Amino acid sequence: MKKKTIKRLVTLLAMAALVILGVSSCAMLGNLFGNKNNTVTDVQISWDEALTSGVTRITNDGLQKRTVKVSPDGTKLLYVEATKTNNWAIMYLKDANNPSKTPLIGEIAWSPSWYEDSTRFLYTSYERNAGRLVRSAVTGMGKTYINRTTIGDFDDAPIIKGTKIVCSSRVNNQWQIVTVNEDGTQPTFMGQGLWPSWHPKENKIVFIRNPNDPSSNGGGSIYEMDMNSGQATQIYHDPQSLCYTPSYSPDGKRILFAKDTEVRKTGTLTLQNIFGTTKSDISSEEEITHIFVMNADGTNVSPLSSGAGTVSSPSWGKNGEIFCLVGMPGQAKEIYKLTIRD
Repeated sequence: MKKKTIKRLVTLLAMAALVILGVSSCAMLGNLFGNKNNTVTDVQISWDEALTSGVTRITNDGLQKRTVKVSPDGTKLLYVEATKTNNWAIMYLKDANNPSKTPLIGEIAWSPSWYEDSTRFLYTSYERNAGRLVRSAVTGMGKTYINRTTIGDFDDAPIIKGTKIVCSSRVNNQWQIVTVNEDGTQPTFMGQGLWPSWHPKENKIVFIRNPNDPSSNGGGSIYEMDMNSGQATQIYHDPQSLCYTPSYSPDGKRILFAKDTEVRKTGTLTLQNIFGTTKSDISSEEEITHIFVMNADGTNVSPLSSGAGTVSSPSWGKNGEIFCLVGMPGQAKEIYKLTIRD
């Protein structure tokens, strides 16, 4: 081999060694000076033990969920679940305490709610990119469209009492409270609002209103409306946070709702390097959804949950039971059950 060729080979090998050494050095320096571990130390979910007991997780399948509803007899559940095809389908638990589920509606469906017989239900179908009210049954006996065309831009969150449905309808990008007969006739607009729910004994509803942003899916004010006169009265107001999904207890004496709350998420930042280990506290403010209960007149507002995880979609069961959705940071929401103390 010629001396010139050998010299060139030695040079190339030396350059390769320098590159490898440089990469190794960078990796070492990275390990020495740049290794950071962020350990969160706050409690993810806390329950007010003076107001709640028997907190139990019902589902644990890692699939995203929304809008859980307990049947009037307190034994069954309907909820909406994300599917592998990126739709939202309605699922049915024949036993509210057993996670074994039955798919009922496979199209894009939202906001299921029960008939008083605990066998039939209403929901909103978005199969044609427009919200239409539909009736079906847990026996899987097909579906009946309440309205063939939407009342507004689309309709959502139907709740039935007797033969009268109350729902939200978006008209000109504003949410309106609407009543309609079970056969879809006589739609009547009752004013701005969303998330209506019937009183179990009286002819009135509770709902959310957001005068500052009528297109929003939540609002800072909870109202009660006398359906005979159409008179609406504000019973709760939070100028800082949005409220969602209010509903009366089976005896009509209390109201459950969800609300965005400011939560300080705290933790410890640990830095390890050649000089040793140093720790520093970190914190941040975030709006997290939690559930609250209050008297039906808006007094004695009390949080049932707190912490860095979210709690939403509360639904009354029997004997003070509540079902809701709980989501830890970075995880899908699961169905939980708890009991409110008297």
